[in-house]
Order: sequence, then C-alpha cells, then structure tokens
Amino acid sequence: MDGQRSPPAPLTRFARRYLIADAAPLSRAERLRSALAALIGLLIYEAVLFVAPVAPEARRALAPLGATAVILFTLPHSPLAQPWSVAGGLLLPALTGLACGTWISSPFLAAAVAVGLSVGMMGWLRCIHPPGGAMALVMTAHALQGQDVGTGLAAVGWNVLAMLIAATAVNNALPGRRYPLCSPPVPQPGQPRPPTSGISQPDLAAALQEMDTYLDVSEDDLTEVFGRAARHAFHRHVLLTCGAIARPAPVSLSFATDLNEAWRLMRVHRADALPVVDRTGRLEGVLSLEDFLRHVEPAETTRVGDKVRRLLRPTPGPSSDKPEVVGQIMQAARHGLRMVRESDGIALAAEILSSTGQTLLPVVDGQGRLTGVISRPHMTAVLFRHEALAYVRNDRL
Repeated sequence: MDGQRSPPAPLTRFARRYLIADAAPLSRAERLRSALAALIGLLIYEAVLFVAPVAPEARRALAPLGATAVILFTLPHSPLAQPWSVAGGLLLPALTGLACGTWISSPFLAAAVAVGLSVGMMGWLRCIHPPGGAMALVMTAHALQGQDVGTGLAAVGWNVLAMLIAATAVNNALPGRRYPLCSPPVPQPGQPRPPTSGISQPDLAAALQEMDTYLDVSEDDLTEVFGRAARHAFHRHVLLTCGAIARPAPVSLSFATDLNEAWRLMRVHRADALPVVDRTGRLEGVLSLEDFLRHVEPAETTRVGDKVRRLLRPTPGPSSDKPEVVGQIMQAARHGLRMVRESDGIALAAEILSSTGQTLLPVVDGQGRLTGVISRPHMTAVLFRHEALAYVRNDRL
C-alpha cells in the first residue's frame, strides 16, 4: 500500500540486529561535552608529561592512552574508567608485556601470552580496562626491540598519572559528572539502614552475580536508571501533575518573621511546616518543627520546654546569642531544600517525600513563586484515592 512503509531490506535488518549496538541516544549537548572534555583533557595530559621530571624518552605519549581518553571523557561513570581500572589495567599489562618480551623470543607467542595473561590478571584483580591489551602489545614490542625496561615502566607510570589528573580535573568541572565515582559507604553492624522501596543496590548486585557476565555499567547507575524508569512509568499511568494536587499554604512566613510569631502561626494552623517567601512570592525556604528542635540542645539541668521558651523569647537590644527570626533557622531553598514545579508529575513529589526528611514540599511556577504545597499526608491520600478508583474501575470491567 502507498501509505505504508516498506519493511527494511535483509541487509539492514542484519546490521541492526548483529552489527549496530543498541545504545541509548546521546543528546547533542552531551556529545559536544564529551568532545570538549577530550580536547581539554588531552591538553592537560600532555602538559603534565611535558613538565614531568624524567628523561625525555619517559615523557612520550603512549598510544594506548588514546583509547583510555575515549573511556575517561566519554564514559566517566563506567567501571572501566575508575582509577583502579585505569592504573591496574595499564600497569599490570605493561609489566606482563615487558616480562614476556624479555623471556619469550618468538614475537607472536610473546604477544599472545602477554595479552592472555593481562586479561586474566585484570579480571582476577577487578581492574578490567580494554586499552590494557594494547599496552601489553606495546610493552612486548618495547622489550623485544631491546629497549630499556626502566624507561618503559617510567613512561607508563607517568602516562597513567597524567591521564588520571586530566580526567579528575575535567570531569569534575563539567555539570552532571563526578570522578571518581565512589561507592556508597558500607553500613556498620548495628547501624540502621536507610528505608528503601522497590529494587535496591543489593538486589542489583545479586542479579549481576547471577548473570555472571561483565556489564559496563555500575550498580549506582543501574539503581538510578531503574528509579527514573519507574518514575516515568508511574507518571504514564498516573497522569497527575504537582500543580493539580497542590494545596494553598495556610499561611506564608517571611525571612524576618519572629520565631515566637512563627511558632504561634504553626500552632493556630496545626502545621508541621510552613513555607517562607519574599515580597514577590518567590520561595526562600521552609520552616518546620524540626528546625526549632535542632536549635534546642538537651541538657541535664534544663528541661526541653524551658529551652524552647528561651528560643522563642525575643532578646532585647541590638545583639543576641541565639536565632531571632525565621531566616536564621529555616531550611533555605539554596541549601538543599527540594521543591517541584507545577508541571512535574506526582511521581517526583512522592519520591522526594518518601526518601528525604522533608514533611512539606513546595510547588513553584516557572519564576520560582510559590503556588502551593504538598504534605506527606496529602500525598498519601492522593495515591490512595487513585488506587481505589483504579480498583473500582477494574472491578466493574
């Protein structure tokens, strides 16, 4: 039919299935960011080699480091790009190649043994780095040609150090990147674990162990990908925005509101937290009961109630040794307070309220002005109503 697209040719189907990697498309900004990172990173790498206090022969750039640069500046969060993978995955093959080139006279056998041993050691020591295979071949040829072993090792060491310096400097200067990608701290025995929902990092680690194959993605990235996918799936099924469910704040505070007045308003409106806005209505922060308690240190000789009353009592005179206004104890918007836009899906609001200590989530417009708030009880009620309606609809069907 004229209006239908013809099926792809057999060669095209073969290429898409077996030859072309099914990788996620990158934005134009990310491609430009990677190219710029590689350009600046290589300049820093060459500058470090230029000033290295070694002989000129040990300051030369080695070809395998070009492949390392592609990994470090394109895939900085990959397990292949982490410092131990880079250092161990280049130094160990270099040593192996030098040893094989020195003790095995046949070039073909020496090269094969060097690469095979390098792959085995990198896997055993958990420092897989693909350019290590090229480094093994380069150092094998270096030894077979009778060149100085010490100079070769010095060149590898300085190349690795220069590249790691460049990767650390460039990747941490670019938004959305961090290098090295540190693993989360292991909870100590008896230490309470943070509450988790759905698939957690131990679940992914167990799944990877069952697969028993190498995946070029870290457990942290897998956890983040799953969380984002779950949020998008939730938003697809629950077509509600934060602006649609937000409620007007019972009252708003200002930066200069007295603590005693703020406490009174919270009691009158039975609120655990209240938003703080400026004269134009832009969000400045949120004041919660926890903010008051954070400035009341318990003592054996003084009751907590007495300390709270002292905190709320205005101090006469121009100076004070304690906070006096809301702006001095609130959680500021520029210091880690989470907020959502009116157009954001409620999946994001539910994630923030369930994974952080916030009890009140401000909703703002495109100019940062407060348009409403979402509390934990309100979010629970919204989700309950949605599930109840979905159950009723399915039951009727």
